[in-house]
Amino acid sequence: MLQRYPLIVLIFILIMKKPILLVLVIAICLRGAAQNVAPGDTLISGVSEWNKLKVHTTKYGESREVLTGNTHDQLQLTIYAYTLLTGISFVPGGHTPVDRLLIVKEGDLTIKKGDSLKVLGPGGIGLFPAGYVPELLNASTSNTTFYLFTFSGKGQVNGQRAKQAGGPVLIDWPEMVMKKTDKGESRPIFSRAAGWLGRIDLHATTLNIGQVSHPPHTHHAEEIILLRSGHVQEFINGNHEKASGGDLIFLASGSLHAVENHGNDRCEYFALQWEE
Repeated sequence: MLQRYPLIVLIFILIMKKPILLVLVIAICLRGAAQNVAPGDTLISGVSEWNKLKVHTTKYGESREVLTGNTHDQLQLTIYAYTLLTGISFVPGGHTPVDRLLIVKEGDLTIKKGDSLKVLGPGGIGLFPAGYVPELLNASTSNTTFYLFTFSGKGQVNGQRAKQAGGPVLIDWPEMVMKKTDKGESRPIFSRAAGWLGRIDLHATTLNIGQVSHPPHTHHAEEIILLRSGHVQEFINGNHEKASGGDLIFLASGSLHAVENHGNDRCEYFALQWEE
């Protein structure tokens, strides 16, 4: 029937003969448009709450699966949170080269880069393009927890592009350049290419009480908001969802969104976007 009639004729037929079917068709279309999920996507907009993540005990400490699935550009995205016990060394596994982004949640994490060591505290970040596998060590006297994002695809990784981009990036929170804004603070961190990613962009925002990041808006690139501290209300496709420090907000391509500081103090969060 869908092949025999133009859409407008089909709608007319539904109006005249099956009004209840018309309502169902419209509801289904609106639901798909709101999420803007392309064929093959498995990730939809929403909040991953830290306190609701399942904790798995491991030989090095703990792990939590935060988010995993296919992105709009058919990349495989996985996000885990790892807790390392004191004195433990950890090297991410896997046989396929992946782009990795590391963000420290709490504690101090030592990164081995060649013959040198770099200590990252809470809010510190590490970017490791495909071909670079970090060696991570908790050399402190207490546990340390960090998020690890990985991106990979079904085709061929662009190793040359990863090398031309300049190799790993390690920046501790106090080293980030801070700019005052009329709403709080902004910290641009990096915008560059990697192995699987043609562009990965990361910045941090501090919002004063009651401030909204931007008016509700959309964009093609998917976005992740990772809360460092505070309480926010995220507007997503007509709904309001609450998130607090440690929570992760995923925004699918085309989602109408905006974030508002909904707490009694300033809030801080990382904002991540990428393109294949």
